[in-house]
Amino acid sequence: MDQQTMITLGKMGATAALGLAAVGSSMGTGTAGAAAIGAWKKAFAQGKGASFTLLAFVGAPLSQTIYGMLLMNFILTSIKTNPGNWAAYLGAGIFGGFGLAFSAWFQGKAAACACDAMGETGKGMAVYFMVLGVVETVALFVLVFSMQCFT
Repeated sequence: MDQQTMITLGKMGATAALGLAAVGSSMGTGTAGAAAIGAWKKAFAQGKGASFTLLAFVGAPLSQTIYGMLLMNFILTSIKTNPGNWAAYLGAGIFGGFGLAFSAWFQGKAAACACDAMGETGKGMAVYFMVLGVVETVALFVLVFSMQCFT
């Protein structure tokens, strides 16, 4: 296989890391955002003010896109020194990207439940963020361990 093909395949892995992570972030933020809107609707219907704290829950899944970008940059930097390792770059990008995507998506689902609970009770923000942090840890593991596949 010629060097340009190997570089192209490695760059596909870099693109997959960012693209898949962003898909998961959009799914997660969309899910949490819908729940926040529902909680705000309930508050307005009861004559209460909207808790903008819920936006923090909505934004939680965005960090996986940043991790996808970090993985993408790490792959692109590694390609420059070792393009022959293209299969590891492609695999790390695809499977790492899926790991980040699912973490973001399910973090968004947990954040949606946090929006509902916080909107209903006005309590528990710290424990809800702890749960979101546990899901976030999965994304951090994916990032770090994916980078170890080709160093």
